[in-house]
Amino acid sequence: MRSSNFIVAGRTPAGTILGFWVGAIAAAALFAATGGTAVEIRVTGTEAGRAQLEQNVDQGSLARLLAPSAPAIGVLHIRKHTWGLLTTYSQTLAAPGVRAAGVPDVRVLLTLPGAVTDTNAAGREGRALVWAGLPGPEPGWAEARAVNWPAVILAAVAAALSFWTMRSPR
Repeated sequence: MRSSNFIVAGRTPAGTILGFWVGAIAAAALFAATGGTAVEIRVTGTEAGRAQLEQNVDQGSLARLLAPSAPAIGVLHIRKHTWGLLTTYSQTLAAPGVRAAGVPDVRVLLTLPGAVTDTNAAGREGRALVWAGLPGPEPGWAEARAVNWPAVILAAVAAALSFWTMRSPR
């Protein structure tokens, strides 16, 4: 008995191409749902009166509730999320206890990849955002977007190959 192979005029079956694209979209959705990281850096005081630096990577609110730390003098929170072809960055710097702790005023510079979409920075120096001093009651923040060029190139090559395979005779 012959197998049923419906290749028309030597072309690759449309089901193969469709399967490739369904898999590519499913992989992109999976990466978008899981492609993020968060870093939180806190400056707290110890019982001896010294400053202590605490760093948390990819820990959510529940982790902070289960293991609370001392009141923060300052907190830097950075979040990166990859959406397949686009990556977003969010940064917040809060320093509510700076004045009470007697920390001298410092100038804050931040450089983010991509294009800054929103910020409350006082100015810019080249690509760096500038805050004239540590933020008081309101945190300093910035948001940016960057194109994920390796993913764009990979998607373009995959699209070109799938269309070329569909059109080329065997």
